[in-house]
Amino acid sequence: MAEERLIVVEEAFVARGKGVLVFPRITTSTPPRGSFGVHLRRPDGTARDALAEMEVAHMRGALPPYAMYRLLDVTAAEVPPGTEIWSR
Repeated sequence: MAEERLIVVEEAFVARGKGVLVFPRITTSTPPRGSFGVHLRRPDGTARDALAEMEVAHMRGALPPYAMYRLLDVTAAEVPPGTEIWSR
């Protein structure tokens, strides 16, 4: 299976729970359950693998809910704006 770019990070921040949440939020009608591997490509050219979860933040009636990626094993400083999150 080929890698797919999931999002380009605008902001990473610490919130309640483990790891960091990243903006932008997205909509999805079928969020993955549990944790899954992702690949981070930073603007400075460095890269690393990470573990992520999809956190569904808001319900919107018949519309797909808003969701955000939570990166479980990194700090906000390790995910600067412009970092690309790719599927693995």
